[in-house]
Amino acid sequence: MVDKGSAALANTMELEQAGVGWISALPWNQAPEEFRERPVEELLALSSSQPGVRAAVERMIVHGQEYLCVMKYSAPFASEQLHSVTTALGKALPSMRRLAVELAKPAARFTEAGIRNKIARSLSGAFASELVRYQLEQHDGRWHLQFDFDTAAFERLITRRLGRTTLLTNRRDWTAEQVVAGYSGQQHIEPVFRGLKEADWLGWGPMHHWTDQKIRVHAFYCMLGISLLQYIYKKAQTAWAGLSMEQLLEELRQIQQFALLYPPQSEKGLNRVALVLSKQTLAQQSLAKELGLDALRVAKEGNTPTAP
Repeated sequence: MVDKGSAALANTMELEQAGVGWISALPWNQAPEEFRERPVEELLALSSSQPGVRAAVERMIVHGQEYLCVMKYSAPFASEQLHSVTTALGKALPSMRRLAVELAKPAARFTEAGIRNKIARSLSGAFASELVRYQLEQHDGRWHLQFDFDTAAFERLITRRLGRTTLLTNRRDWTAEQVVAGYSGQQHIEPVFRGLKEADWLGWGPMHHWTDQKIRVHAFYCMLGISLLQYIYKKAQTAWAGLSMEQLLEELRQIQQFALLYPPQSEKGLNRVALVLSKQTLAQQSLAKELGLDALRVAKEGNTPTAP
């Protein structure tokens, strides 16, 4: 999978030369306009495994080569983007109004560059710069700001932009469903890499290595740890669906075995040992059963020599 920030021509050429299969999300300005803005009504609904998703598939020339292009429209994604847009507008329009009022005051002293910087900050939210039109003019040595909400642009945004992702792949024999499902797998990979960088359960650093050979070994056992962790995570979903990686690890940490030592019954006797498990929640019981943790229990109970 290649995200939009890495979908450059040079990267595409390197992937082709490597001979690997790949799926890339094209930046909006690189996707063919007629294809990316196809009406939602013309897109085919995918199966129930992709709820709220429609798609169209077509072979097209991109970056000088013929690839399979998929226009994916996701209603949930569109609603998330719409929420971001309305939130950004809720901040941008009052900010523009306050700036216009400040400019109208007799004592206002602003430079054009300063005003435009303030406008740029006000319109920095999602799509705000495309939806708010403004005019900045100077009369008699004073600046005047007028602005308006572009309803036509808002309608185009809703019907032609929100919820849309253009996917590109060299898997030319795949269906739209397969391409969308393959790209959706990226959301399972991203938390793993966040874990490598930020979490305390499989951190890449501090590495404490400097030679190339040791750095490669370090990278190898980090990736090996990821593979083992992902295997456990998939099995755990069967036992208790919906657990995040962090929640899974916390539940497993709380499954503990304790050795209780009792004093000997006589002076020459041995310490008595009893092994007990910590009290488990329903989730922990299900995880222990699914992952076979009972096989790891130390079953030996009995007596140990007393300290001299």
